[in-house]
Amino acid sequence: MQIDHSDFQDQLVRGLAHRMNNILTLFHGYLGLLLENKDLDKATLEGLAKIKLGAAQASELIDRTHSLVRPSATVLREINLGDYLRLLRSTFEGLRGPKTTMELEIEENLPHLLADASRIRTAMVELVKNACESTFAGGGHVLISARSEHLKGSRSKLIIVSVTDNGPGIPEEIRERIFTPFFSTKKKSNAAGLGLTVALSFVQQHGGTLRFESECGRTTFEFRLPTVQD
Repeated sequence: MQIDHSDFQDQLVRGLAHRMNNILTLFHGYLGLLLENKDLDKATLEGLAKIKLGAAQASELIDRTHSLVRPSATVLREINLGDYLRLLRSTFEGLRGPKTTMELEIEENLPHLLADASRIRTAMVELVKNACESTFAGGGHVLISARSEHLKGSRSKLIIVSVTDNGPGIPEEIRERIFTPFFSTKKKSNAAGLGLTVALSFVQQHGGTLRFESECGRTTFEFRLPTVQD
């Protein structure tokens, strides 16, 4: 009997996710009880709080990995992307540093999308977060834009959403790897290296494409999605 490789990977990840979540549930339960102990000294409580944070980050990492291998059912509905991005502006603003400015340029009367709003939100948050982090230290500018475009030789339209920052750019030697799962150049210990992988996966689930262009002082991530009429 032969096992299909993709099916084997799927079963492996789902099995690991199930068992790890059981273990982490024990972590959360016992840590919660320990943190309620008023007799523990401050240093011990701080250490337990860090362990609890690490357990929470591990749970999130498992959930995100599982969503790539076996995504939950997509809930499609017609959405006005322009209005939706304006609604998300406060979320995007919360991702930027104190010295980074942010701008939205949204074409009026964009065609509607048939999309899962939560996945579009996740993809956008990952792209905006990356852009903001690239400008965080010295301050900079992040531009989020959305426009429509006719396909060549067709009446069909695409919606093009882009996130541009004026950070240092993506080094040439790592550009082929940036969508690779768990690859990260961030120095933060909790950087999972899944943000762009998740964004790419969610865009592709909607029949779209995700690409980028980068040079010193300018990086743009752009995804294209078919509109409702298509």
